[in-house]
Amino acid sequence: MNESGKYQVLQEPGHAGSHPKCYADALQGYLAAFGRSAPAAPPAPATATATLPGTIVVGVDDSPAGCTALDHAAIEAHLHGWELRLVHAQHSGVRQATRAAGSQLLDRLVDRVHVAAPEVAVTRHLAIGSAVSSLLVEGRNADLLVVGHRHKAVGTMLGLTVGDQVAAQHSGIVMVVRMPYWPPESGFGALPLVVGVDNPALMTSAVAFALEEARLRGCELVVLHAQPNATTCERTEIVGGVVVHRRTVDADPSPALIDYSRRAAAVVVGRRGVGINPVTMLGSVSRAMVQHADCPVFLIG
Repeated sequence: MNESGKYQVLQEPGHAGSHPKCYADALQGYLAAFGRSAPAAPPAPATATATLPGTIVVGVDDSPAGCTALDHAAIEAHLHGWELRLVHAQHSGVRQATRAAGSQLLDRLVDRVHVAAPEVAVTRHLAIGSAVSSLLVEGRNADLLVVGHRHKAVGTMLGLTVGDQVAAQHSGIVMVVRMPYWPPESGFGALPLVVGVDNPALMTSAVAFALEEARLRGCELVVLHAQPNATTCERTEIVGGVVVHRRTVDADPSPALIDYSRRAAAVVVGRRGVGINPVTMLGSVSRAMVQHADCPVFLIG
């Protein structure tokens, strides 16, 4: 099944079960469970969405970034109706007390998800080995692999974080959760998705994914083509029930997308890179987004 094949949009409204109506609903419910103010929700989408069974794998630890990644993964699992699998990695040779602490951490995080979204099926795994290798193994068949932008005590290689390395080496869809603040400010749930494109006329895998994700979330989509000396233009259309703003701006792609990330719920980019070196396996734009965006980043392809 291709990356966007998990979605099937129904032509007639149907029973959505316990799934939230849109991203803002899921976010609002999740934040309310922990007594935090929630952003205002936009109108729910007009069509119901049915999904096939799927799995989201998220790397967790006891850092703020790890908890933020878990929250975003849980909200995605709630929206999709997918299983959520928590993976916490410890190096071999650690003491039994450390191993027990890792298991207790997973228990607490599973409880955290169930408090906010009891409908989400959650499994857990205490992995032995490096965080990167553990996540790549556990996530090899996942529909979405989620990592925080930094995780405590996991180290770096060639100056790259765990998020950098997983984003570069995993062949499937990755969400790197970059959030300068969490919980979010009021209105975050109503922000659009933004997808970066080289050629605005092509339906790439990144654009197809962004359209499906926007439809599921019930939000608008900005298709951004940034190129130096380009003629600035914009047009708006409806694609499959999604309001799509197609924009071309006179700017370098990386700075433009980083700027848009400050006003987006998430940014979608293609992974495109070369070679087997983790430094070059991400393209220049995707690498810049993973390292500098101010919102979660989906990497496709």
